[in-house]
This record gives sequence, structure tokens and C-alpha cells, in this order.
Amino acid sequence: MLMKQQLEAISIAERIRSLMGRDTEAAFAHRLGIAPHSVAVCLQGRVPDPGTLARISEVCEASLDWLLHGARDGEVEPAAPEDKTVDAAARTVPPPPSLVVNHTALAGVRGFVNNPLLVDIARQEIQQWIRKGTKGKDPVPEIATRTARRARALSLPRRSCVNATGIIIHTGWGNAPLHLEARERLITATGASPTGAAEALPRMETCARLLRALTDAEAATITTSNAASVLLVAGALAAGREIVVAARDLVEISEGARISDILQAVGARVLSVGSANCVYLADYERAISGQTAMLLRIRVSNMASSGYIAHVSGSDLAGLARRHNLFYLDNLGGGSLVDLTKRGMPECPTLQQGIKDGADLVLASGDKIISGPQAGIIVGKKEYVQKVSKHVLARTCRPGKLTLSALEGTLAMYVAGRAWDEIPTLRLLRCPENELSQRATAIGKALSAAGMEAIVAADATECGGAVLPGIAFPTWTIQIKHPRLTEDQLYDVLLARGVVARRAQGRVILDFRSVLPEQDSLLQHAVAGSGEPTA
Repeated sequence: MLMKQQLEAISIAERIRSLMGRDTEAAFAHRLGIAPHSVAVCLQGRVPDPGTLARISEVCEASLDWLLHGARDGEVEPAAPEDKTVDAAARTVPPPPSLVVNHTALAGVRGFVNNPLLVDIARQEIQQWIRKGTKGKDPVPEIATRTARRARALSLPRRSCVNATGIIIHTGWGNAPLHLEARERLITATGASPTGAAEALPRMETCARLLRALTDAEAATITTSNAASVLLVAGALAAGREIVVAARDLVEISEGARISDILQAVGARVLSVGSANCVYLADYERAISGQTAMLLRIRVSNMASSGYIAHVSGSDLAGLARRHNLFYLDNLGGGSLVDLTKRGMPECPTLQQGIKDGADLVLASGDKIISGPQAGIIVGKKEYVQKVSKHVLARTCRPGKLTLSALEGTLAMYVAGRAWDEIPTLRLLRCPENELSQRATAIGKALSAAGMEAIVAADATECGGAVLPGIAFPTWTIQIKHPRLTEDQLYDVLLARGVVARRAQGRVILDFRSVLPEQDSLLQHAVAGSGEPTA
């Protein structure tokens, strides 16, 4: 047996030597992309390792069968998919990457992943297969499937969906929907647009001008997010000094990001006052010292509190700050540019009221109830807007032209007096319950006619996006059971068709509180055709 193995190794060495032609060992190793030592080992009559064999097969276009057994002695042939009749022992040799990337499992990924990248992924999966030490079966289908799975992860996900979850400002699905004008300006801004050129407007001037007109503030500027605004203002106006804030205001925004951590990241010292449920003006006043730079109020919008609670009004805090020559910052979070109470809805703090209360600066998110892109809005006194705008951190918080263009389009609707009729979040919030019922009933009948079990029912939902927490909005839904698909299968099919629904009690639920009327036909088409294959 030992003699047979030695003879086979010598035969392999002879076949490899025939492939070298006039190449030296070093030149042949360079052609293969392996170490010269590996070639020397092969030519000394030792069986090459699987990786070296695979590389020789790929580069020299010689089949593994011929290299190992000399099945076609003296003949070099291109590497090809292994024949199913090949001995199982031969299949334990790793395939070359070219064999993997040409497998039918990768047919659907070649349109968005280039061949060199596919080869790299295939090589990594081949090495993983070698480490597993699997024997006795053809490895190509398994490796090709794993390669295809990794390649598909590089495809672009769908970016346009109908939000049928019922949550109007869904942080998991892009926050607030943009107005058509904002979308169009965003697209046109992909070309040449003013971002600070000498002959053009300063990059933020259009947004600032619109915000000044809407809020009656002296000045305004924009950042990448409301959290960035908090960071910038604290860094510019309170670094190394104390910020007095109510304990009940020190919330976690999301995913471990806490207001206190953001403030401390720029060197400010946070001094919390009051308790978890109550804070009084005297608490703030007792905390003021020679190290105090700022009084901060945060309108906690991502949680609701009730019962025995107390807070201090913005106007009282502004007055206290003036008496002690301190800076007062009012952070509205998901603040609004319109008064919701005038349309019979719950109160949401507005930027205009923050300015009237006497805040030096007022902050709000652009992508919540305002329904713009993700951005931080800062309005207030010119002196302080200029200070934060000139601070070194301002450069790191500066939004790009696409954000500014989309925000310009959004703010223009408010200036034109068309917000209640055209801004998506406001349209969805104020949509009458009877209109939702009529739309749900019409689509429910169409789905029933298509063979589905569709129950139209009243329900309640929330605004979402850390806006109006704890407030229930009436809504109407369609609860669907598909004749062939399970709840999870139907949900996945609808998601692939661009509809985000929710699931409960074995049914997929479409909630019309978050669906714009012009999206009804898309919604109905996606659900009615859910039994058909998606492209």
C-alpha cells in the first residue's frame, strides 16, 4: 500500500512537471500565485495539499482527475464540472473557484456582483469547506450555494415601500414620508447645486430663511440630526461647565444613546435636579453656581408619564436663566411647526412657542412630525446661532446638499400654507376615521373576491417616531388569511412586493392609518397578486 502511494505521488509530480514546460520552479510558482516551496514539495514526489492541487487545476486548465490519477495520461484538458460518476474519494479534493462561480446557483447574482469578487468569495468558502473536512460527496453545490448566499447580501435592498403598519412615523422604516416637492428637490440636487460657492447662496441660507419666516426666530441653522444639534450646542456653549437639567428629562433616545452621554462627550458636566416624576423651579435655582453655563429642558417625546407629575414651563425657565445670566436651551425632540390642537388633536410642542417662551435656542428633529429628511433644526437668537455655527464641531455636524434640498422642499409647503393639505404626516394624522373605514372596506371586498379571507375591523394605533407617546389614534384595518400561504409566508411575500404590514394571531394586518390614499392601488395590487412569483 505504501509503495502504491509513493508511485502515485511520483506520477503526480511527473504530470505537474509536464505542465511546467520550460518554467523554473520559481516562475511556475509565480504563475500559480503560491510559494515556491509548495512547488518544490510537489516535484519531490510528495502528494500536494488540496489547495495547491486546486490552484494548479485552475491555472493550467488540467482536470483534478487527470492530476490525481492520470485518467487521460499525457493530455491536458480544461477544468470542467465533475462528472457524477467520479469516485467519491476524488470529490474530497476541493474544487477550483472557476468551477464554483460557474455553477447555476450563482446565475442570479452575476448582474450585481463582479466576477473577481465572486471568485474571492468562492475561495473563502472553499477554504471553509476544507476546514470542515467534509468527505464523500460532491462539494460544488454546497460551496456554490454558500457563495451565492453571501453574494446576494451585496444586492441593494428595496427603498420604496408602502407603510401599512399603522405607525405613521416608523423609525424602523425611514421615519416620516417626504412630500413630493421634497423628493423632487432631492433628485434635482444630485447635479450641480449651491453648497457654498462664492457666487451662490450659503449652503444653509434657504432653509434658514424659511425657518426664520415660520418661527419668528432671529436666526437658524441645520445639522445632521437632533442628537447632533444637542452635541454641537453643548460643545459650543457649555464645554467644561455645568448643564442643569431635570432628572426626568435625561432619557435614552434609542439603542443605548443617552442625553447625558451626549452632553458629557463634549466635556460638559450634567447636574440633574428634581425626581423621576417631579421637578420645580426652586430645584433649578438651588443648583445654579458659578460653574453653571446652561439650563436645559428636554420635551420627553419618546415616553408618556401620568399621575403625580410636575414640570417647569419654558417661560419660567427662560426667566430664571435671564436673572442669572445663563443660556437656556429648549429641546423639543419631535417638535412641530403647526399647532395640532387647532385641528382637534393632542398638543405637540412647537418651535414657535419655544421662541415665544424666551428660549435662546430651540431644537427639533426634521424627520418626525415636520415630515422632512433626517436633520437637526436649530432656531433662536442670532448671537448663539452664530456661535454654534462657527464652532469646530459644526463641520462634523453639517448636512449635505441632498438633506438641505429635501428640507427646503418640506419647509416651502409650510410657508405656502399648504402643510395641512400636503405634508404626509399631517395628512395621515388628521385623516377622518370614516374615510379610513371606506378605503379598508373597498380593498377588503376586492381581496375577498380574489379568494382571500379578509376581515375589515376597527383598531387603534400610535403616531410613532417618539411623537405624541401614549396617544391612541382610531384606525381601520384588514386582517388577511391567505388560502395557500402561512402568516409568515404572506408577510414575506408582501415585503418583497414593497408592502410593510404587521402580523398577529395567524393573520397579516394592513393598517390604513399609515397609508396615503394614493397608495391604495399599489397596496391592493401587491396583496391580490401575493400568490404570484415576485421578480
